[in-house]
Amino acid sequence: MSKLTEESVEFAKKHIESYYDSDFFPKGFEFEAIWHCWEDVKRYLLGSNIGKLRTKHPLTMASKKPSGSYRIVHQLEPLDTIIYTALAYLIVEEIESVRADEGVACSYRFSIEDGGFFEKNSGFKIFTDMIENHSDSYKYILVTDITDFYNQIYLHRLNNAIERADPALKNIANDIESFISSINDKASQGVPVGPAASIIMSEAVLVDIDEYISNFGVEHTRYVDDIRIFSDYKEELEKVLEKLTLYLHENHRLTLASDKTYIENTEKYVEGVLHNQYEMEKVEIFETLEIFNPYSGEVEYEEVVVEERTDLEGHLNHIADQLLKRDTLDLGLARALIRKAKANRIDFVAEIIFENFEFFSPVINDVILYFKALSRGKWVRENREKFLCILSSPAITQSLVRYWVEWFFATDELLLKNVNIKRFISQSEFIENQAYAALTSKNVSWVRDNKNRVFYVGEKGKRAILRATKILPKDERDNWLKNIEKNTPEELDRWLIKWAIDTA
Repeated sequence: MSKLTEESVEFAKKHIESYYDSDFFPKGFEFEAIWHCWEDVKRYLLGSNIGKLRTKHPLTMASKKPSGSYRIVHQLEPLDTIIYTALAYLIVEEIESVRADEGVACSYRFSIEDGGFFEKNSGFKIFTDMIENHSDSYKYILVTDITDFYNQIYLHRLNNAIERADPALKNIANDIESFISSINDKASQGVPVGPAASIIMSEAVLVDIDEYISNFGVEHTRYVDDIRIFSDYKEELEKVLEKLTLYLHENHRLTLASDKTYIENTEKYVEGVLHNQYEMEKVEIFETLEIFNPYSGEVEYEEVVVEERTDLEGHLNHIADQLLKRDTLDLGLARALIRKAKANRIDFVAEIIFENFEFFSPVINDVILYFKALSRGKWVRENREKFLCILSSPAITQSLVRYWVEWFFATDELLLKNVNIKRFISQSEFIENQAYAALTSKNVSWVRDNKNRVFYVGEKGKRAILRATKILPKDERDNWLKNIEKNTPEELDRWLIKWAIDTA
């Protein structure tokens, strides 16, 4: 067993402060309490072997894909997020040092800088350029990707991959395998989908797969689990596909997606896919909007100067038109549109989303964070009826969509005055959003009515109720919180109580 280092947990703090804890959920409010008590938290994290630090089950939901299927996404418990991020920090430079060059492993090159894991360019442009270059040199391309990759990663192979990068990391590798297995309720497959640290884990596993493909003496390039292999001979690619399928099954417990796997003439592929007008325009749009940055949804952009704003609005209008021409949502292009509109507080994109809310529901996290960025009293008042229409959208039956919509309503005192929204929140199965709404609207009776349920509503619900007590009268609040402090076995509860009392 090993221990986290002070450098690793300080990096984790900076990463979470600067970016996100999960790419699919609102950032946990608990981090405010953790930073408030940071020296105590740090002592706790550094004082025990990693294997002795308790893990909790993450928040897990199904996120709808544009195709209509769902993928499982996660938000780790706050302390687990810090631990996982710190563990990734301890291995990231060694993993980067053994990866194939950027013309092969194009996605997410790692570079520790300003609290982030990644270089600014996520590599998608390099990936498309490499496909075009190899297509000029070879007659055939094998197109494939790995099915449900993150959720199928075999944890023991992840352990092996870390040790292979540097044998001195063996103890850390064991701890990472044990940590993720604990989060998974002891399952030996799958890394959480949402935390940035999982990108490091996934690329560690892919080092072996890149090497295996290279052993055939063929050119290939890859963006995450999207693989392209090239040859002058179709029969050679058939044999590579057969052997790769078997190798992935026997050594990694992974499978290739049969509906996305085929061999094509490179000239036909380039004309039909790469030089497809829509795809060419999309890459150009991504470059223009700087959407290649893995943290593009989180970092602040410089404001567009007034004389450029009209051009930008016209550009975003064009992107919206392109999106709505298609039967299914293009995730990358939708995020590009919404994130640029959010960064520059351009509100006409919200009108498009209101009119097509279900269509945009696969990017609900970006939608709600964009709405939040626009949330001034006047804008909310002007769009109150449109928010009410969301309540009757078919998409609201999706748990993740409802979770985000509730969270947004819970942050806005004006919207919470509406009886329909109040009823919508009161019927929620997510006690944390009810508690947030009570805090925002200063609903003391809700807090009094629910505080005795504090140990019966799950960890997130419990902590949300603890926070909501900030609106109670001081004596009532402090006496009750100090009583809870004596009875809770959880360190995080005690830090949250200290923060609530200190900052009420």
